[in-house]
Amino acid sequence: MEEKILLATYIVKIVDNNKNQQMLSYFNGSDDFLSLFESFTEYIFENVNQLPDLSGRRTIHLTLEEPATKEDENRCIYGFFSSGVSGERYKVVNTTTNETELNVDTHHAAFRNVFFYFFIPRNRNVGYLILQRKANFGIKTKLLPAINSYIRQEGYQVYRVLINNLVHNSVYTKMMREGNLKKVELVKRRIPRSLENYINNNEEPEEIKGTFKSSFTSRTSLPQNWKDYIDGVFRQHNSNHATLDVEGLDDSYSDLEFELELNGKKKTFYVVNRQRIQPDIDVTRNIDFEDGEPTIDSLKEQSIELIHDMLDITPDNA
Repeated sequence: MEEKILLATYIVKIVDNNKNQQMLSYFNGSDDFLSLFESFTEYIFENVNQLPDLSGRRTIHLTLEEPATKEDENRCIYGFFSSGVSGERYKVVNTTTNETELNVDTHHAAFRNVFFYFFIPRNRNVGYLILQRKANFGIKTKLLPAINSYIRQEGYQVYRVLINNLVHNSVYTKMMREGNLKKVELVKRRIPRSLENYINNNEEPEEIKGTFKSSFTSRTSLPQNWKDYIDGVFRQHNSNHATLDVEGLDDSYSDLEFELELNGKKKTFYVVNRQRIQPDIDVTRNIDFEDGEPTIDSLKEQSIELIHDMLDITPDNA
């Protein structure tokens, strides 16, 4: 089964000790961060970056299996980061026979490859970074300390790199206006004491730990009046309220989640818990696969499309 391909969008900045933003194409007076980032990828290709995780018991490794590709004319660099965690013992099990094929010691690490695409336009304060996200595995928290450690090592003591999520209101507006509403879920953080009683008597969920969802999905799109209603709820909800009162329904909801799709790209939004809105977009439908793996050309193409969207919504002084 082909994996879901999520590409996350970020903007990259360089600031000095006084928090003044730098032009990435000539920060520190004349240095081009595109060349410096290429040097960083070459360095961790030869010297695996290692840093402790938050617990201090495990070590995070960051490298590349092969050198990145830089296109000077397009001012971009892309490839695959390879990252893993050591410090835990685990087994490799054949899921067909349930037999253990390998016992892995604490000094070994299981590595996963994650695609990246980094575009640095001339004469701008920001660069545009696309990082692939995998289930329960993000590369941003590994990349940021590694690149900052590297630039200090290279003598740029007064500078640091910032990598910020880009979830711009214009992304939501465009997807709601032009896209399809694929799914709506009303969420309660409590469940009925009895499924039988709930079905027979429509018993309201009580304070029992769990999640209760009412889902509405469409293979094409839910009707326009659904979009209009959801859009109104999303824009009008007071961010200070931890629950959502839906007009016409008797009870409060913990959240209302909905999925929008535009040009084959899907994204989930949350009315109450907006901090859960991630910068990633599901581009699986637009990716080509070979032997179950996404092709680098299709990943690159989707990254370029996402960056064009980012250029449309990011002001020059972002």
